[in-house]
Amino acid sequence: MTNTDVVRRYLAAFNRGDLDAFDELIDPAYVNHSPSLPDPPPGPEGLKPIVADLRRQAPDLRFEEVHLLEDGDLVAAHLLVHGFGPEPVRQMQIERLRDGRIVEHWRVTA
Repeated sequence: MTNTDVVRRYLAAFNRGDLDAFDELIDPAYVNHSPSLPDPPPGPEGLKPIVADLRRQAPDLRFEEVHLLEDGDLVAAHLLVHGFGPEPVRQMQIERLRDGRIVEHWRVTA
């Protein structure tokens, strides 16, 4: 399985709201560098409440892949985010992976 495959599984779990999937996909040392989330706890336990809250705010939340580019341990994702209004918003993410799990996340939403 490639790092791109792992990121696709991560996005699919986000789209389904499958919080249990993050136990397999997210490293216990995972760090979320998103500017809107100051210092959330590490690992899947830090991510799960964020996903649950986003899905409460936008039950139809869906990430649509535009491009995924893999370079070594990094995967860059250009996405359209649906569910927060009539038009999707563009989002760029970078995920760093180690041993088949996401260990770092950066995001910019426009």
